[in-house]
This record gives sequence, C-alpha cells and structure tokens, in this order.
Amino acid sequence: MKRSRARTLFVILLVLVAAAAGAVALARMTPAWWSPTARDAAGALDTARALEQGIASETTKVRGEGVQPWSVRVRAADVNAWLGARLPQWLEYDQSLPWPEGVKGVQAKIDAGGFALAADWNGFVMITRWAIEPGAEGKDGAPATLRAAGTSIGNLPIPFAAGVGAWFVPELGRALPLKAKLGDGRFVKVTDVEFTDGEAILDFETLPRK
Repeated sequence: MKRSRARTLFVILLVLVAAAAGAVALARMTPAWWSPTARDAAGALDTARALEQGIASETTKVRGEGVQPWSVRVRAADVNAWLGARLPQWLEYDQSLPWPEGVKGVQAKIDAGGFALAADWNGFVMITRWAIEPGAEGKDGAPATLRAAGTSIGNLPIPFAAGVGAWFVPELGRALPLKAKLGDGRFVKVTDVEFTDGEAILDFETLPRK
C-alpha cells in the first residue's frame, strides 16, 4: 500500500514538473508577428510624427455647429512606428507618465477580430487583446468603451483574462470611455471602430460645448 501511494505521488510530481516546464516553454515563445519597430528604424520617426500631427489636426478641426461625425483610418504600421520611435521621446520628455518598469519593445497588431498590444517585459512578450464596445450617436449618447479582454505571456494564455494587463495598469481592469475634452470646451468621442487586417477605421463625433 505504501509503495503504491509513493508511486502515485511520484507520477503526480512528474506531471506537475512536465506541466510547469511546458508552461515556461510556451511563455518563452513569441508569436510569429512579433517584430517591434526599432527607435532608429528608417522613416519611423517621420511616420510617427505624421500620424500624431494628423490625429491632432482631425481632432481639433472646427467642423460646424451641433454634433459633427467624422472618421479616420489608422494603419497598424503607422501605430507601430509611433510606438517604436515617438513613444520613447514622450516618456523621456515627461517622466511622470505611467510606464511599468522593465517594459520595452511595444507593438500593436490589428486584424479583423480586433487588436492586441504586446510588449517585451524582462524578456517575456506580454500580449493583451482589447475589446471595444460601440457607443451611441448624438450629444447625449454614451461613447464607445475600451477594455482589456484577454492576456497571454508568449504563447501561453492566462486563465484570468485581463488580469496581467490590469496588474500593469490598474485602469485597464475596467471599461474606459473613449471621450476627451478639447481645449476650447468641445468634446470628442469614439462611437465605433471597424477592424480589418492591418488597419482600423474609427468613427468619431465632435460635440459642442456644454
């Protein structure tokens, strides 16, 4: 009887060790699309600045009276140029911006199913997939919301979904309304987002001053 129990315990330990080794191996793997833009990549800074200036121009444009709908198309390649070349400049300029220690090499992936944000964290690629719930049109309509929908480390899914993303940035643990107030008192909100392979079309509304 004692020998049988010892054998069973030994088998259980072997299974646990094998499972742990498999989990580590999966966590060490990187997805095939992982290739963050280097800060000094040719043309990256120009592309990043063009994206930043284009979004700022569209956001602040005076479009007329009342609620004004408009849309922009954003390519994943341009977003990744911004993440690789421009984001580090912002973090150096304003060190009060929240940024998890040990995180670098950020990359976005956009496909028909939505978008994911990945980052190199101390040698592990942390990936958080995001979901956007559409909002409602009109002055009193709620904006679209953004929430972390799932997390993986390398190719290892994390059972508690958005837990890792929310651990890095607590605000990610809840739905974030996609609405902002402009300097002149107007508001801009996202009402919906359409994803395709490599790009996203964002629908906005500019709301008059309250």
